[in-house]
Amino acid sequence: MREEEPLFPKFDYYLDESDPDVLVLRRQDGSFAAAFSGQGATREGIVEAAKEDYAVLLRENEGHLASGKRTSA
Repeated sequence: MREEEPLFPKFDYYLDESDPDVLVLRRQDGSFAAAFSGQGATREGIVEAAKEDYAVLLRENEGHLASGKRTSA
């Protein structure tokens, strides 16, 4: 038997490119995660922002996640 593993929620992100000067990283529900200059945004910067946002969401919801543990055989 493996030890209990926390269930982590899945968050999808997408880029809102409706304004050519500003790229907005949004969560799956459309809420704001980060903004970037349309000229200076890099793939690495966008990925890093998504990782940081995800980490913040996990910390903010730590209590809810703790109650959602599962056991695996």
